[in-house]
Amino acid sequence: MKNPANDSQVALALRQVQEVARGAAFWIVVGAAVLIAAVAGPYYTLERLSFPERLVYWGGVIALSSVIMTFVSVLAFRITAARGWNWALVAGLAGAVGVLPVLGTVWLADVLVTGFAPGGPGIGTLAAYVAPSVIGVTVAVSAYIEVQGRRVPDVVAAGPRGDAVVTVLQGKLPHHLGREIVALRAQDHYLEVTTPKGSCMVLMRLGDAVRDLEGLNGMQVHRSWWINLAHIARVEKGANGPEVVLSTGARVPVGRSYRAAFRAAMAGSAGGTPG
Repeated sequence: MKNPANDSQVALALRQVQEVARGAAFWIVVGAAVLIAAVAGPYYTLERLSFPERLVYWGGVIALSSVIMTFVSVLAFRITAARGWNWALVAGLAGAVGVLPVLGTVWLADVLVTGFAPGGPGIGTLAAYVAPSVIGVTVAVSAYIEVQGRRVPDVVAAGPRGDAVVTVLQGKLPHHLGREIVALRAQDHYLEVTTPKGSCMVLMRLGDAVRDLEGLNGMQVHRSWWINLAHIARVEKGANGPEVVLSTGARVPVGRSYRAAFRAAMAGSAGGTPG
């Protein structure tokens, strides 16, 4: 299978935008923005178009622009996180890059709906309107992503299987995967995070994740693996030493330098001592 961690930043951003676009919340926000624009009639559309025409006009412009700028914002954040650049500078440049496709979208909608009817704004006037809003929104969205990615969520009461968000890493997981982590596997600069409901790739170093998860019932057992001790099904003897079989069926090798600590952890739990 192809390893998503080896994909380009563009491919990873596209995959993330697809996930966002599948959510109802994204389209609820887009729909609300379309309705507000149709009622307000910015860019001279109030004077030139009827309300149904404004709904069509702004429906196309805002939907397409939202997808474009969501991609630009996510890509800017990924580049920033991967290379340690200043997020505000990257977001501003990304917003400037996004001005041209959004401006093209507005111009195309104007052509399709009005057919170059007189009274509309020129390309220079449109650019003056579009550029500040596109750059401003991109910076605002990037700031939100930056804060969400770096903040440590407050510890809240956990459910029967510890499903509450208590760490930064858990807060980065898609909602449909839940918050209960079974295992982590390092993949280049990413982590393959496995939960009982599936897996995903998260931009984070294993060392940072291990420190982040110190309060949970788990440990690093290999230079590339962290496991949740509650999800150990059994421990078997492998070709190169002990191997942990998890509740998901995955087999995880126990590295030589981690075996003593692992045996001690197992001896103190109901799981027994590995052979």
